[in-house]
Amino acid sequence: MASPLTSSPTSMETTHRWEQRRWLTFLVAFIAVLVPSMLWALASPIGSVPDEPSHAIKAAAVARGELVPGPWAGNPTLTAATVPENIANAHDLVCFAFKPEVTADCQLPVRNTDQTLVTTGTSAGLNSPVFYVLVGWPSLFLTGDAAFFGMRIAGAVLCAMALGIMFMQLTLLPRFRWAVAGAAIAVTPMVVYLAGSINPNGLEVAAAGGLFATLLATFRGRQVGRRLVEQAGFALLTASFLISTRSISLLWLLVIALVAMLLGERDRILRLFRTPIAWALVLALGVVGIASVLWYLNPPTLAAQTPPSAVSPVSLAFVFLFTELQTVDFLFGMVGVFGWVDTSAPSLTIAAWTSCITLLVAVALLWGKRSTKWAIWVLLAVCILVPGITQVAVYAQHGFIWQGRYMLAIFICLLIAAGVALDDAGLGADGRVRHFVTGAYAFLFLGHLLAFVMVLRRYIVGANGSLSDMVFTDGWEPPFGWKTLAIIFLVDSVLTVVLLRRVFVRSAGAEITRDDQLVTPAERLETAEIERLEPDSVPQPRNRT
Repeated sequence: MASPLTSSPTSMETTHRWEQRRWLTFLVAFIAVLVPSMLWALASPIGSVPDEPSHAIKAAAVARGELVPGPWAGNPTLTAATVPENIANAHDLVCFAFKPEVTADCQLPVRNTDQTLVTTGTSAGLNSPVFYVLVGWPSLFLTGDAAFFGMRIAGAVLCAMALGIMFMQLTLLPRFRWAVAGAAIAVTPMVVYLAGSINPNGLEVAAAGGLFATLLATFRGRQVGRRLVEQAGFALLTASFLISTRSISLLWLLVIALVAMLLGERDRILRLFRTPIAWALVLALGVVGIASVLWYLNPPTLAAQTPPSAVSPVSLAFVFLFTELQTVDFLFGMVGVFGWVDTSAPSLTIAAWTSCITLLVAVALLWGKRSTKWAIWVLLAVCILVPGITQVAVYAQHGFIWQGRYMLAIFICLLIAAGVALDDAGLGADGRVRHFVTGAYAFLFLGHLLAFVMVLRRYIVGANGSLSDMVFTDGWEPPFGWKTLAIIFLVDSVLTVVLLRRVFVRSAGAEITRDDQLVTPAERLETAEIERLEPDSVPQPRNRT
């Protein structure tokens, strides 16, 4: 049997097959992510995603050429936006925000489908216009509610594209069984929910995963020639998506590049940076990054929403400590806190993800190689410390604003890195492990489905409303009806579990026997050394006559 730390010919052949059909992998992953994202886009009432009205107004305005807005006369703390009255009316549709028992029926009296252009204000005016150009164009030819759903679906397509790139790139690694498993766990209900909304947070998360996977495949793979050009194109696309979302994404870009190099092969990285393709990529990213920095350094002049207050160092220390103590709550937020932070995912959904996340990261830190473990520790430190540092920086003017979903971009990289650690450690999968992982996938996607149905329940009959009323009485309904959407979600979940199991079973990676399943590479080397020094301790085959 080949050493678990070296690629066998069979493993090499398997890797080559996955590389040949990489575009099929991308297409399957794209559809698998796009379907639930579109279902969330249809199931969520308009304006039910945090700050979605402001993002929708900004997107419609940018699509009509308003790239550099000025302050709005009605409220100088907001930027002006000229959009159809129907879209300007979006702020009036959030009548259920922070009121879990108020259903989406409350929107009916304030519906407005007038397409007359009016000027209103948006709190998203300081954001880079790139994201809004990409999602705002459907509002140019769609009217009424269809304009909102069109912009949501445009965003869902972009997110599915970036996550499809992520899964495709992971299958280009020499070993990728556990890396793909980590990526699948990282696509929490919150990730798919944000993908189906008008909110740059969704594209930020998807682009971070796509960029990290692309850099890993480039720094650890065997791509040369035209394949390097393809890799550079994916890196530029996903990095540009990432930079165009939020100002903090520039920090995410630096962290992702650093960790990817930590996990890469040093000799290959040095060779890559001697190629014209690498320098062309660096130059292109530099142009995109500088343009983004210039935008954030020269924002429109607005009145301060809240004047900064004097805060003592002792108070700031308390703010940092209090924020750090909410780390577990932020983890729950990354799994699923929906609506205007007023609807939590069901307990079973939270349990599914917290158990899988804890197990994956703990085993990776226990058995991973030293270089890989350093990468995991770096990402863990970022996930834990950045919320507290950021909260201290903005507390004087904005108070406590941090939410768990803000760290999803690094969280998805953390779980991929944990999977890479297990692949590097040579952890294979016998029959028992395959059954366990299949069961874990089924558990996770049951959590996806429960979160989807329970959020629908919140808007149909209220957070504590009767399930029988939800099924048998008339109330608010999303397009095509909630039962139809739930059935499609169920079918998609089952098919996705089957696909993920197939990838896990047939993925490239070193295999180990059942007896070695719980033995680390270091322990196997130690055992081999003992057997060499004490040959009498090794059972000898019985002599047959």
